Amino acid sequence: MIARLGEVRDWHFAHRGDEIHCGTETYLHLVAKRLIKEKFEKDEPFEVGYYRDVKCSDIGTCLFAKDEECHTHKLETFDLKEFYDTCEEEKPVGDYIADLLLTNSSKPDREPVLIEIQVSHKSTPKKRDSGLRIIEIRIKTEEDITTLLSAPIVENPEAKFGQVRDVETIGFAKFHGFKKKSSIAEPLALRSIQRFYLFRSGKAFVTNMDEFKSCRDVWTKDNDKAIFEASIDSFYLGSPSPYEFGYSAARQYGIDVKTCQFCKYHRSGYDRPLGLSPLFCCLYKKYGTPKEPEPQYAKNCGYYREDGELLEEIRKSMPAIVVASNINAQKP
Repeated sequence: MIARLGEVRDWHFAHRGDEIHCGTETYLHLVAKRLIKEKFEKDEPFEVGYYRDVKCSDIGTCLFAKDEECHTHKLETFDLKEFYDTCEEEKPVGDYIADLLLTNSSKPDREPVLIEIQVSHKSTPKKRDSGLRIIEIRIKTEEDITTLLSAPIVENPEAKFGQVRDVETIGFAKFHGFKKKSSIAEPLALRSIQRFYLFRSGKAFVTNMDEFKSCRDVWTKDNDKAIFEASIDSFYLGSPSPYEFGYSAARQYGIDVKTCQFCKYHRSGYDRPLGLSPLFCCLYKKYGTPKEPEPQYAKNCGYYREDGELLEEIRKSMPAIVVASNINAQKP
């Protein structure tokens, strides 16, 4: 077969005049190899792209940094002709034969790149794990070859989420032995952080899941009516709650916070909106206090007594907290 890559008709394959009898796999492999070599030898870039692990540039200083979360996979594209000028077919390298071998004629010591064409048989595990830089391209049809010639050779986008199944790699490439960790960190914004707001009345609220702040947008105050704001790296649900963390942080910054959640006479009540610990006052029958008080009721309650054990438990479990700048730490 010969590739017809004209400008009038759609690109297609035609039989040569001296037709060679061969199987589908053989001619697909042969044609793909020859056309990729021709593409490399043209006076234009030969671009490839694969996903590299990029860490956040603030991972060493940000209070909310977590190794398992503060990184992402980004597609990085390279012009291999900036590093290699020679492309040879069926060239030996070590214990293997490369379908195509890219080398640099003026820098023979530069590590080569092998391009392998996979029609049905992929590279052996031994070859893939040899440490050689291998670009393994899977094709199944003539259209795959046409697509391959018209765009950069890139890794399957699913690679940024984990291992890619073989069936998903058609039309894409696998990159074995390449450096997959970027040496350049970038300022990323990957984490969503809860925000606690305290008001002069003693009321408070914590942002819900739709209002979480970006990890890069948690350092400054953003509510003019709040006297205290804190960004809290905690789970939305659980005990202690983000409200308890927030109240405790305010106390640490000199605000005289009284909340029923810190009273030794409060107990758990029935379900309330997410994020707010349910409250039940066990003194309501004896002293006529509200049965289900709002947290700020403690401000003027004559029976309020701090629960020292609870406060110590919260103190010990305090997560990472950033107090917004320009706080107005007046007593509520």
